[in-house]
Amino acid sequence: MARDTARATAEGRRIAYKDLRDWISALDAAGQLARVRAEVDWNCELAHVTRRTWDTLGDASPALLFENIKGYKAPGPSKIFVGTFRSWYRTAMMLGLDPDTTSRSALLRALRDRINDRERFLPPRVVASGPVKQNIVTGDKVDMTMFPVPMFGERDGGRFIGTMHSVITRDPDTGWVNVGTYRMMLHNGQETGIQIDPANQHIGQHYWKYIERNQPMPAAIVIGQEPALTFMAASPTLDPVSELDIAGAIRGEPIDVVKCETSDLYVPANAEIVLEGTIHPKERKLEGPGPEYAGYYANQPGMKPVFRCKAITFRDDPIFRATPEGHPINEDHMMLAINTSVYVADALARAGVPGVREVAMPLDACGYGVCVVSVKPATEGHADWVASAIWGTKMNIWCFKYVIVVDEDIDPWNMEQVNWSVAWRVKPSEDIKIWPRHKGSRLDPRVPPEEKGFQDRVLIDATRPYHWAPRDIWGADGVGKGIPLKFPPTSRPRSDAALRVNARWSELGIQPTGRYIGKPEGMFKSWWEDAEIVAARDLKIMP
Repeated sequence: MARDTARATAEGRRIAYKDLRDWISALDAAGQLARVRAEVDWNCELAHVTRRTWDTLGDASPALLFENIKGYKAPGPSKIFVGTFRSWYRTAMMLGLDPDTTSRSALLRALRDRINDRERFLPPRVVASGPVKQNIVTGDKVDMTMFPVPMFGERDGGRFIGTMHSVITRDPDTGWVNVGTYRMMLHNGQETGIQIDPANQHIGQHYWKYIERNQPMPAAIVIGQEPALTFMAASPTLDPVSELDIAGAIRGEPIDVVKCETSDLYVPANAEIVLEGTIHPKERKLEGPGPEYAGYYANQPGMKPVFRCKAITFRDDPIFRATPEGHPINEDHMMLAINTSVYVADALARAGVPGVREVAMPLDACGYGVCVVSVKPATEGHADWVASAIWGTKMNIWCFKYVIVVDEDIDPWNMEQVNWSVAWRVKPSEDIKIWPRHKGSRLDPRVPPEEKGFQDRVLIDATRPYHWAPRDIWGADGVGKGIPLKFPPTSRPRSDAALRVNARWSELGIQPTGRYIGKPEGMFKSWWEDAEIVAARDLKIMP
């Protein structure tokens, strides 16, 4: 049943979408879904349809339900769903926020609160059975190609069955359950490759223990589930927590789980598809290449661990969940931009860095390559402190090639404002610092193959110089007038006259033109909010 998101409060209310179908119904009711009933080929065409939607419609892209996949006819597996998280709007829906009034900042605050408030974590609830057990296939009958697994690109090494899925594993010593998203390419109907980094991923920590024991690691691959767990599976966390518990906090209701057929792992009872199996401690097969988050095919095929499927359970008429990777902006970039921004904010807080206002991982840099942090400077070298804390996190292996630190008057999500700040608050010889050959992403296309795993890193300190003395010529209210400032004041609105213009705006009859090139809002639109004008007028924000 669709939920009425319009009643959501500014703080958000928990919305427990029962399963993927309940979520699709909610999207349909909210005008956020397009049903593609024409036949579409799983071999590249589906990915191209999706990419054209994202590339041309941008943030107005609907989620897509493909209902007629070539070679896969109903009542068997015949549907593919794409695009939940290629949208700030739909992410706000997932969090129970009013998507028509929620800002990006409010969305990030709500998500951060739910990830960090452990008293509200809700562990999963064990049930006897569920829809995912409607069909059970084991032994020689296991064939993962029964599902319409897409081929995303002509250069791909194979069909990727794992792109928007959840891999569930358990620590053999502590019982800690991890849920993560790790690329999986079909080798055949019974085997896939899987991307695992023992040094940098939570699944890698589990896998390393099984390597030491020389035992296969049980794993359950969940494809098609309610949105909160899907989102959390792709979210980095600073601590070894269970994403199932956090998803419960996001929903305000525990996720119902059932025991697997071939292991002691538990999986969502309302999932569309579950692949049960093991990951061998020593076996490796050639995997890749595939499109990467930077938008290139920079990495070469490599020998990766093998997942061997022992059982498949699935619902009647199952909906396969997938997403294409590649150039920005795609679903993965949107998710990483949101959850990594929260991750960095938490990391900076733990490192004791003061004055942090907001963190942004810009989408045009794929949600990985650039991190912008707005701060109220409190000390010399504040930007260096920020960069050191960020580059000391485990996500440094994949992200943060550039760290840009801006003042509190700059919206870090607004790259036009950020670029303005970089252009006019930066002295390159002092404020741009380069650290060569840091440990970094293997997927950076600018790094030659023989140097993979290392990146140069750049800090751009785009804050006003903290060490400058105030000057009378830069008086807050004019030359020699008002409080002397350390930096030339901007021309931003900060007077009662500006407030009067706001009050009269509707009577002035000024409307945007019906036709234009670009977007119908200016880069400093936020400066014209009454609260912003007052804050600048009263010097709560540097003018």
